Amino acid sequence: MRFICAMAVGLGVLASAGPALAAEPETRTSFDEYMATGVPRVAFNAGGGAAIPISDAGGRFKDGGGAQMGVTYKFTKQLGLQAEYSYTRYGIQSDVLESQGVQGDHILQYGDLNAVYDVLPARPLSVYVLGGPGVYFRSVKISEFVGTGFAPYCDPWLFFCFNTPVSVEQVIGSRSRTDFGLNAGVGVSLKLFGGPMKLYLEGRYHYVFGGSIDTPSGPRKATGQYLPIVLGFRL
Repeated sequence: MRFICAMAVGLGVLASAGPALAAEPETRTSFDEYMATGVPRVAFNAGGGAAIPISDAGGRFKDGGGAQMGVTYKFTKQLGLQAEYSYTRYGIQSDVLESQGVQGDHILQYGDLNAVYDVLPARPLSVYVLGGPGVYFRSVKISEFVGTGFAPYCDPWLFFCFNTPVSVEQVIGSRSRTDFGLNAGVGVSLKLFGGPMKLYLEGRYHYVFGGSIDTPSGPRKATGQYLPIVLGFRL
């Protein structure tokens, strides 16, 4: 619900701002003519915003925020290939380890390769979809928890599993893993001031295929699911 509301507000802002910022008429041209207008084949983007962990990850981590940057090569007027890097930080829910007060953070970094397609390449406002595979690095750091002892606890999404009571020193620390994942999303972009710069707003769904972690009840996969909402500029 938070994701849907944020996207609705952002789309409304861009849509209402379009007529005021630019009134360039849409013209149909060939791709060579389109490129001859000064629009580069290579575009760079950078932005940041909120990120929402969902499903099992949402029960362990708080809403976070981060930044992304990428470069896109356009094969046609509508189709491009984007290479991207993103860094996002989330807090850990204080009650994630049952009754213990916990402090720490979860960091998600990934690099992905996405196909980008302009569904409605109208100017000044356009709509696009994108998606593709990526490599995801996830780390969890527990910096503090209240108590001197710890009951047997096992949580694949915190990347550890203890079957016997352990001390504070064994719980505090950083653990990480690297996995393959996929993402898909939709965005809108607004051409600014008649030039090549665009303001964009996009939301995406990321699914990380977590590897198996042995637990007392059998192997469990520490999959990750995230919904980042990014506002940025493309040039």
